[in-house]
Amino acid sequence: MNKRKRHMQRYNALRSARVEAMLEMLNAIDHGAPELEVLTGKEDNYILENELNSYRAMKVAQYFKVNVSKGKLTRFSKPEDHHYHLTAKQLMDYIEENHDAFVNYWEWYRQPAIHKVEAQYT
Repeated sequence: MNKRKRHMQRYNALRSARVEAMLEMLNAIDHGAPELEVLTGKEDNYILENELNSYRAMKVAQYFKVNVSKGKLTRFSKPEDHHYHLTAKQLMDYIEENHDAFVNYWEWYRQPAIHKVEAQYT
């Protein structure tokens, strides 16, 4: 029983670390993510600034196969009069067009979180 409990604690900690890493990445994307310019080789990543709301953030998280509860995504809510320059589809198309860069960016957030949890459970 003790081995099973420890395994479940590790599993839950890894899942939580992935969610926290995703929230950090989404926050960076919503603030323009200047690091992405290096990864994509384009200087147009400013178009992502202030383009996330809770729905769009959920779609980005789902794209990377991370389930984030709606309550944690409310930080991306914008005022009703906020004007978006991109539609949700255009935002997701941009991410898909730059898939490799965004996967590398995701790994940049995910790996340290995973390593931290692995260090606790070894």
